[in-house]
Amino acid sequence: MESQPDAPEGAAASLPTSAAPVAPPRPKHEREVQNFVALTVDLASGRSVWNSKPYYLEYSTNSACNLRCIMCSQVENPPVVSTPLKDQEPFLNEVLELTTLWTPSATSEPLLNNFKRLKPLIEKHRVYLDIITNAMLLTEEVLADLLPNLHRLTLSVDSHKKDVFERLRAPAVFETVVENSRHATATCRAAGVPVVYHMVLVDQVLEELPDYVDFVADLGGTSITVLELLDASPLCQDMDPFATRSEAEVGRYLDAMKVRAAERGVTLIVEVRPPLGGEWRYGQTDVRIQSGSVLEMMHAELAEQHAGFCPMAMSYLKVEPDGEAFPCCRAPRELRLGNVFTDGGVDGVWNGKPMQDLREKMRKGDYPKPCVGCLVLETPRWRLEGRKNAPI
Repeated sequence: MESQPDAPEGAAASLPTSAAPVAPPRPKHEREVQNFVALTVDLASGRSVWNSKPYYLEYSTNSACNLRCIMCSQVENPPVVSTPLKDQEPFLNEVLELTTLWTPSATSEPLLNNFKRLKPLIEKHRVYLDIITNAMLLTEEVLADLLPNLHRLTLSVDSHKKDVFERLRAPAVFETVVENSRHATATCRAAGVPVVYHMVLVDQVLEELPDYVDFVADLGGTSITVLELLDASPLCQDMDPFATRSEAEVGRYLDAMKVRAAERGVTLIVEVRPPLGGEWRYGQTDVRIQSGSVLEMMHAELAEQHAGFCPMAMSYLKVEPDGEAFPCCRAPRELRLGNVFTDGGVDGVWNGKPMQDLREKMRKGDYPKPCVGCLVLETPRWRLEGRKNAPI
């Protein structure tokens, strides 16, 4: 056989090889299941470095808000912080690989994100949006654009009375919020997207809680969440009902709300201090089933099996526009995990020393100060208790 001349330097890459073809990436739903199974192993093993990754992301490209709600830190008009454009897409491509649910907020209005630019990434990674909005910007056109990728819509409407609502959420216009909420509720229900009405429990709404249930039901709503007032703004110190009334008195008003919710078929979730908190499912609507809704139910069940280990610390990551990362939505500075832009990306904060230490504390019940009494941490416990007391 005639010998071949030596190949020139650098030509080896053109020679045929027997390398195996690269397998295509696994479909998103398979990766989601694999990640959930990894989480169950992480929790059962007691290890501090986890193979699972967060399935729920809270992140906004900016901290802008169109309102200055009196019970929010935005009332002090902080400067707007934005993620540089050069950092947004690389970060999102990394984190959305296993993200199923995404709340695009940073104590801000999510509808101020540029969804026309973000939509290709949302669709590429098959992510569902969990939108919590003040509804001022929720026009028919905006909702129609969000609807295909919408997991849940939460409307922050604290009162059925114009004067009270507009004082709480200046400079919102009550009529605009009601009109947008009515349309959004009907549209989402027709599409099988859950709609929740959020209200912050302030003294000014306490005595008319049953009427608020009627207001929500008349808008087509079937679910209300009552949130305890947090110490986020010095301007709402006189609004805390627990500061001026006994726990028993506040409880009586909540009981009256429960009665009306049962009469109107409205689910009521009360996220306030024990023993007043609880969940009463009086309303039921058809919900379209997608991976976000299934995984959310699976994670809720897992949290009950590991009650005492914060559900958010299991599977939630909050990233602020400057890259600062936290294990929960409240993001107290004491629980800072690091920065995704300077500390090794998502895995650098998800498995860094602060997060490893937090996991150890969760297992031992040696909770950091911001976690003590937190309703997110307590919710799996009172859900378990509710199941024990429920009729068979």
